[in-house]
Amino acid sequence: MSQDRKIRLVRRLWDAVSESGLEAGVELTDPDVQWTPHTAGGRVLTTRELLEFFEEVGGARVVSARVYSVSAEAADTVLASGSLRLKGGGGISEFQIHVVYEFEEDRLVRASTHATRADALDAIARVAAGE
Repeated sequence: MSQDRKIRLVRRLWDAVSESGLEAGVELTDPDVQWTPHTAGGRVLTTRELLEFFEEVGGARVVSARVYSVSAEAADTVLASGSLRLKGGGGISEFQIHVVYEFEEDRLVRASTHATRADALDAIARVAAGE
């Protein structure tokens, strides 16, 4: 899969989340993708566990997702930076998020979120170094 196709897939994921929620976004991926949200304390989650995690966090659901930039940072990684607006726990919160998508043999295998772009770039450097 070319870098352009990977970028288009990531943009489609964000569009689906924005239009129809997190469930719609993850439906576009394989069920065995590993998700590592920075808010999960380092836990690696399956798709089902990811959805359960958001339910546990005050029943949070994505109200909107806006991607600001998507770029291919290394041969098998794509970085998306944007914002999420969540509704749950009695209110609405919005925050910046940076997601590193890792591909192997032309398929998405891992995605990790980071609070800062610098943290995301560090994660990409670790992936590139084979860590």
